[in-house]
Amino acid sequence: MRIDRLIAGWKGAALGLGVTGGWLLADLLLPEPWGDYFLFGALAVVNVAAGWKLAVLHAEKEREASEVRPVGAGSAVPSESD
Repeated sequence: MRIDRLIAGWKGAALGLGVTGGWLLADLLLPEPWGDYFLFGALAVVNVAAGWKLAVLHAEKEREASEVRPVGAGSAVPSESD
């Protein structure tokens, strides 16, 4: 489990670096005044979308954790909560 979290962290860091590089490249390629306006708007949209997705994933995880399962329901291997 700990290794999975470490790998997920590295994947997230690589994704963040790639996205940052994309924003910087777009900033260099677009003309000076309009490029900044476009990028700030695009950054706002991307941040809203990412925040919304994270909130939805968190709500789903909370909902799954709060569901009460009857003893023996689900997997064939008993878990610690059964």
